[in-house]
Amino acid sequence: MAELTAGRRAVLAGRLVTPSAAEAALADETGCVAVGFSASCAARGRVGDIVEVEGVWAPPVFRADALRALAPAVGPFPTRSPARVRENLRTRARALSGIRAFFDAAGFLEVETPLLVRCPGMEPHLTAFETRYGAEDLRLFLPTSPEYAMKRLLSAGFERIYQVCKAFRREDAGAMHNPEFTILEWYRAYADYHAIMADAEALVARLAREMTGGTCLTYRGRTVDLTPPWERVSVREAMVRYAGVAPDPFEDLPAFVRAARAQGHASVRDDDTAEVAFFRVFLDAVEGRLGRERPTFLVDYPVSMGALAKRKPGCAGLAERFEIYIAGMELANAFTELNDPAEQRARLEAEAGQRRAEGSPVYPVDEAFLGALAAGMPPSGGIALGVDRLVMLLTGAETIRDVIAFPFPEL
Repeated sequence: MAELTAGRRAVLAGRLVTPSAAEAALADETGCVAVGFSASCAARGRVGDIVEVEGVWAPPVFRADALRALAPAVGPFPTRSPARVRENLRTRARALSGIRAFFDAAGFLEVETPLLVRCPGMEPHLTAFETRYGAEDLRLFLPTSPEYAMKRLLSAGFERIYQVCKAFRREDAGAMHNPEFTILEWYRAYADYHAIMADAEALVARLAREMTGGTCLTYRGRTVDLTPPWERVSVREAMVRYAGVAPDPFEDLPAFVRAARAQGHASVRDDDTAEVAFFRVFLDAVEGRLGRERPTFLVDYPVSMGALAKRKPGCAGLAERFEIYIAGMELANAFTELNDPAEQRARLEAEAGQRRAEGSPVYPVDEAFLGALAAGMPPSGGIALGVDRLVMLLTGAETIRDVIAFPFPEL
């Protein structure tokens, strides 16, 4: 419609919206134009009809003297902010192209891994979707992450790999989560979590420049400067800075509970586990304050909160894990990858025991993954980044529903 020439006869096609007796609006992917019907135009169409109109462009109205229905609307007309969603989906497509261009230029290989697996992620807080297959009633799952399979590729000699794929987590749908979501994972052999931080800074800043024209974006009323280097804050430092709580709950839980209550965190209870007590304080006082002016790498988690991460040398009880926060939103989770097969097995079995104790589904330990570690996986860094959330940041969308074409439950 943007290419119309005044005074020339033309034919337009699109969806009729808000018609009246003499005038309507015709919408297509490029926009919307007012259509005025001449007295000789016998058909006027109905709201929602896909039509073709013939006439002359007389700005600001297309003067139509003929209309032909191409696809009459016999069902409800879509009501889901189509213009905004369409624009967000265009940005999403550009971001996906930009992601691939970034990694291809850096010498990474794009890979694909299965979407039906025998062993999903074992983390106690994750629940996988389950199905059965074949005469043997084989128990299969949709992966919560492609991590195990991608590490098998590292062991097989692929040193720089990335993947954009679907992942699935059986959690309630909300503003920040869709049970089926898009994830970006990349892994680098002979690298650690510092190298992955540098990758992430460069990727997100580049996408912002390509999508918005600069490295500053505004999200939820806050302007965040994405220019590297980003802030690096340890978990312990963040708890002290934002919650006023210094003790480590994984080292001295009673002291942590006392300190938390003294700082007004009344939700912490005496019977909380260390992890539950930590998250009561973290979600209440810390998370929303991270990445407000520039992105934050929250680094060096307790080992018990990084089951796939290597221990931090010289720092007892800490793992080389980080999460990225931008404008209070968690965007990514990353590790220097644990490649000791004995320790990895012990951690997975401990998580299985925790799942059993909590009454959660217990999944098989991934012997193929552990076999790859036993065969030798090089020292590596890796990360999982939420693509949907990244597009939310790039578009200013308040909910994940506005950046995916088919949000749950409207599949």
